[in-house]
Amino acid sequence: MKSILSLILIFLISSNLFSQNASLNFQMEGKLKKNETCLFYIGGQQYSPRDLSKERIDFKAGTVEQISLMKLTKRGRVLGIKDFWIVPGESTFTGTLDPFHVELDPINEYQSFQNEINNAISLSTKLEIIESNLENIVSLSNLITISSKLESEKLEALIEQIPPSMHQNQIYLQLEDELLKNKLLENEEVLTKSKKGEVFTAFELENKDGEIVTLEDLKGKPTLIEFTFTGCAGCVKILPELREVYDQYEGKLNIVSIYSDKTRKSFENNNPVYKKELVIWTSLWDPTDFVSRVNQVNTYPTFILLNEHGEMIDKFLIIGNGKVKRKIAALNLD
Repeated sequence: MKSILSLILIFLISSNLFSQNASLNFQMEGKLKKNETCLFYIGGQQYSPRDLSKERIDFKAGTVEQISLMKLTKRGRVLGIKDFWIVPGESTFTGTLDPFHVELDPINEYQSFQNEINNAISLSTKLEIIESNLENIVSLSNLITISSKLESEKLEALIEQIPPSMHQNQIYLQLEDELLKNKLLENEEVLTKSKKGEVFTAFELENKDGEIVTLEDLKGKPTLIEFTFTGCAGCVKILPELREVYDQYEGKLNIVSIYSDKTRKSFENNNPVYKKELVIWTSLWDPTDFVSRVNQVNTYPTFILLNEHGEMIDKFLIIGNGKVKRKIAALNLD
């Protein structure tokens, strides 16, 4: 998702309510360029380390935490990704920024099990290991990773075998979302992507107040849909221009941001002070990525413009400043 400005996004998923002291030490080789930055999230907190060769981050951790390290371009294109499991205490990341290669030291029991799954040659072997350890949080996370390769019936059968003690875990809830996604994508009629001149994909998504918003709710005036996610640097950069458009065409144009965040916590808490001052339009949560996947959104931010009938009239990316304003000005809404 991006190029020119690179960032590393680290997203933590807690598996335990009880927290203990933990530290991440970065000892990476290489430096970020002048036009690059680094972002990562730990327990909902955003960090921007300046020097990945000697950075140290202290935080509170549960019994085990899953961390995904991604190297991204300015527009959100993933250049590299590595997942790790860490436990309370000291953990160190070593490796290189370019090429993106990361190792964890020391290797704990959860990471050791992850390595066993990673080393499995075939999907069937991975699945066999996962199915034999469904009480393990690492297995559930890897089941999410391969869920799109499984038929809904198989995935549903595996989910039913997961012990009740795991049912309140965020990863288990995400598995249920993946099952829903699989069922939707197996429906060829629903899978058809929107085309110019055709009515946009029907959806029912929650806003930050927990209210359901549908495509029907947006009809009656043109709508600008932004596809985004928490931590998207390019999306933050475009916010001032979006706010200008919102202020200029208030009452004449809908603006809707659809977030592909995996957890409700990320979606609900995605507005630091800077964003809160700018984002006053509708934000919707798409935890299964259904709307973005159906419409082949692979780069963020991506914009889709609908007319007052809910029909798609344009789809575009942002290259340079002023593009959104020019697209909306062409609608002659003044």
